[in-house]
Amino acid sequence: MAAAQFARATEQGTAVDHADYTSRLAQTRQRIADAGLDGLLIASQYNRRYLTGFTATDHDITESAGLALVTRGTFGLITSTFALNGVEDELTASGVRALLMDNDTLVNVLARALRDEGGVKKLGFEKDWMSYAAYARLHDGLGEVIEFVPTDDLIELVRARKDEAEIATMRRAADIANRAFALLLKDIRVGMTEREIAARLDRHMVELGAAEPSFDTIVACGPGGAQPHWVPSDRPAQAGEPLLIDFGCRVDGYCSDLTRTVVIGEPDAKLRAVYDVVRRAQDAGLAALRAGKRRGSEVDAAAREVITEAGYGKEFMHSLGHGVGLAVHEAPAVSRVRVSTPEAEAEMARIGRIEPGAVVTNEPGIYLTGWGGVRLEDMILVGERDAEVLTDRNPEQIISIAG
Repeated sequence: MAAAQFARATEQGTAVDHADYTSRLAQTRQRIADAGLDGLLIASQYNRRYLTGFTATDHDITESAGLALVTRGTFGLITSTFALNGVEDELTASGVRALLMDNDTLVNVLARALRDEGGVKKLGFEKDWMSYAAYARLHDGLGEVIEFVPTDDLIELVRARKDEAEIATMRRAADIANRAFALLLKDIRVGMTEREIAARLDRHMVELGAAEPSFDTIVACGPGGAQPHWVPSDRPAQAGEPLLIDFGCRVDGYCSDLTRTVVIGEPDAKLRAVYDVVRRAQDAGLAALRAGKRRGSEVDAAAREVITEAGYGKEFMHSLGHGVGLAVHEAPAVSRVRVSTPEAEAEMARIGRIEPGAVVTNEPGIYLTGWGGVRLEDMILVGERDAEVLTDRNPEQIISIAG
């Protein structure tokens, strides 16, 4: 759906296409089979939602709202009435079956499900999302009949390629973030603190229709911008210094993520020069995607070369980008291989392939201790033969706020 068509559909209240849960489940089962497994126990809240439509969130690794179980013949959500009460309709579209453990244990519910199907000997589990204590309980209870196999990124690699429903939702998230930032530019004044600016931007996004920010909004005035993940403080904004703002919002579970660097008043020659280098690096990354580069390391290299040639190679200390979707950081990786080993090369080959349908960030930056930082970040939808910028494009010249 084109941007203009989507805008009209949204204004008229037309529903976007529903998620293709059938395809998601089929692709997941294929990856499970390719990994030599008979099934997968899913602990990630993002993967669980992607497959089942269940919107519950987990506050931390010890407070799970449920686990999804996928085998050749079973598609179940192991949860409780406490978590499911009132939202049962969320499961209708995916067809997942609720496996309730209200008065029972996870081990017993899982054992019954696997016994009913039969033939499940090797069951994968998401090692990055399951605590050792949870794994130990499963292993102690079922280890004699089931081999539990740790897995990496089986569903994340399916999620990396967005379907039409996901893209439509992410357009909304990007649009809200764009409009919220435009409103913020009218608010910013000398003397406002980083926390005040962040709170105002968050409020704009929610008032425009977002559920919440995608992550804790970063506002870094002057020297704080030298730390890429600066935490907003009570430091007031001052005229002439770089003001770095990294933000995004969540809409129907999906994230936007963008960064803008602006200045109150007029930028000096150094700020103009650094901004120009970062903007040219961002242009190079976008050009690489549009030219059909599909390895994240190649796209990263195209942007990094511009910054390195300008003498700031050591001051660009992070990857060029990452995938965005249900999580604000997900596959694919738009990153260089920092240590060249066979293992590292294999890892990048696995998670660094940028397929059509991926949404990735393009966010080069330069960070100078004691002075500040400049980062420019846009979201890019990768197509079969092109790449579309979903967010408002960073301008060629740094934005000067009257302030």
